[in-house]
Amino acid sequence: MSQARSSKAGAFVACGALVVSLAACARQATTTAESPRPALNGHVGYVRMEELVKKHPLYAQLARLDEDMAALQLKSVGPEIARSGADIAVEAKRLQSELDIAATRTKKALADKQIEYAKLEQSAINAAIGGGGSGPGGGAIAGGIAQQARAQQQSVLRDAQKNLDTYRREVIAQDQSAVASLNASLAERASRTFRAKADELQRKETDFALSLATEDSAERLSLRTKLSNLALDDSSRDDVKKQLDALDKKESDALAALKNRDQSTLAALQTQLHDGVRADLRAQVAVMQKRTLVKINERETSTRQQLIAKLRPLPQAAGGSGVNVPAGVAPDMRSKLEALHKKYQSDFDKDANRTIASFQATRADLTRRFRELGQVDQTAQAGAAKQMDSLQKQRGDLYGQMVAQIGREVKTIAEKRGINVVVSGVVAPAGGVDLTADAEKDIESLHE
Repeated sequence: MSQARSSKAGAFVACGALVVSLAACARQATTTAESPRPALNGHVGYVRMEELVKKHPLYAQLARLDEDMAALQLKSVGPEIARSGADIAVEAKRLQSELDIAATRTKKALADKQIEYAKLEQSAINAAIGGGGSGPGGGAIAGGIAQQARAQQQSVLRDAQKNLDTYRREVIAQDQSAVASLNASLAERASRTFRAKADELQRKETDFALSLATEDSAERLSLRTKLSNLALDDSSRDDVKKQLDALDKKESDALAALKNRDQSTLAALQTQLHDGVRADLRAQVAVMQKRTLVKINERETSTRQQLIAKLRPLPQAAGGSGVNVPAGVAPDMRSKLEALHKKYQSDFDKDANRTIASFQATRADLTRRFRELGQVDQTAQAGAAKQMDSLQKQRGDLYGQMVAQIGREVKTIAEKRGINVVVSGVVAPAGGVDLTADAEKDIESLHE
């Protein structure tokens, strides 16, 4: 929208330059140019510049640039706020999935190592005890202990994972709800500001129109009184009507100029409000994401520490010794079994610590990548802005070239018809000569 207004403003500037150049060359044109049509010295010519631009051979290229800018604005300005948040949520979900897979893989590795070291310890105990004696053998005792430990560990893992997943879903849902509420609040605030400014400008336009009518009321009443005089001759009556038309046109042009300025003010305000909403939302979403990441990391760390404390190869005996052994075992044998348990416990701890260290490295990398998500949208916006600046420059250069060429064609037509002044605008001047059709023919001939 702002680009279209800037294009129209450029057209009016170019047309102003055209008027000056035609006025400067008027004397020469009236003495040297051929006049295939009756000379119209003293008349004012006008053209509808936007129609002529559409007939220019380069208009297709200009339209493509407008389409490219509109597409770029639709991509980066339209629903970008919601779309950016959704993209970040998808990427965060993918990274969280990778973290979950790494955590699951780590827990499985710890469980496998636990089983492996339990089997090694059981084999060592069986070898030491020899499976003899009147009571249950060492293998049976160790097997029962291992089975009970595995059942307890599986229950602990399921409960811990369920609690962690529930907590993560609740925190993410809270953030999504907060972002949606914040987005709606910021958009509503910007909308209220824009409506208030639009209402203010509308009131000013109404007051301005009333002041113009009041200012010219005396003159208008005098002219209408003259028209009501039945004795007024036709020539004088026409002159009075022209004065009334000129008075109406003056008020209309002044009001139109004010409305154009107000539209430019509203367009600039709309862009400012949009940029402000997007910046505020991006900043507050970044704060929310950082806070959520801290919460989830703290819960995961706490859960992991609790699991490591509970996942032990074998529980200790009720009597407080390092390992369950059959009753009646000699003290030296008990000491030997406890030494075996201590050795395998130490080996398991070292192996488990290496596995946990690998998981922590993976988690640190995923955390770094998650934090980098906040910078992706800013980088994309900078690239879009740079591309938009380039397109706007190309469009402005091309439009200036087209208007200049049209100006030369219109100047030639005006000189041939003896017109000294040519203006461009939507409202035709009173008594003006429309040169648009003649100019269109010359411009269309440029295609050949």
